[in-house]
Amino acid sequence: MPGADKVLVTPKRFGNKWGYDLAVTDSRASVQDYLNALNRVIEEFPLSRGRKKVRACAGCDLCCAERAPLTWIDVLRLQEYLGFTDLSLQEVLDKVGYIVVDGPVVDIMLRRDSDERCIFFNRQNRLCTIYPARPLVCQTFICCPGTRRAAGVRETVVNCGEDELVRRWLMQAREKGEKPGIHEGHRPSPRLVDWPPNGFSGKKHYRQVLLKEICPPETWRQVYSPAN
Repeated sequence: MPGADKVLVTPKRFGNKWGYDLAVTDSRASVQDYLNALNRVIEEFPLSRGRKKVRACAGCDLCCAERAPLTWIDVLRLQEYLGFTDLSLQEVLDKVGYIVVDGPVVDIMLRRDSDERCIFFNRQNRLCTIYPARPLVCQTFICCPGTRRAAGVRETVVNCGEDELVRRWLMQAREKGEKPGIHEGHRPSPRLVDWPPNGFSGKKHYRQVLLKEICPPETWRQVYSPAN
């Protein structure tokens, strides 16, 4: 994989279980480099699954019933994969997302069905029907142990990506002179000013988002280990 060596994901022993650690070796590493490295380890290494005694994730649906926050780029990828390119952001989110607003707080998640499983989960073969375009949170989750710095990078990428999605959603509503459409709310009062631009702003692909630009200084200090 081109550029995968900019991010190193390595197996790490946690007692009698195998998990992983993460280090960024190049300051130009992108979120796509992170995804490439992590996906390769999940697919190739015998990591210890904590929720189910299996050696691979295929066919296990336990994480498909959990909250899955969406990023701005996730929605762009889903929009293209599902053929929704002619729809507005609000229209796409009405189909694939679930928008919850509690006062000023906004959470935009992948939509789930009445059985609390993701709408894209195939109940017959127990596999994902949008696997090539699955969201970042799905790509980066595995129920095995991980180091604190690995968890910090994942949290940062997910949060920044969702923040940009919320910003775009609010911007589109303002441009149209409409109230943003929500699916569940309690005294909703979101304000665009609370979602300033970040490292995801103006980007359409994960390869364009640099980890250094979105990681807080402390997280970057912990995870950055320049290659000799």
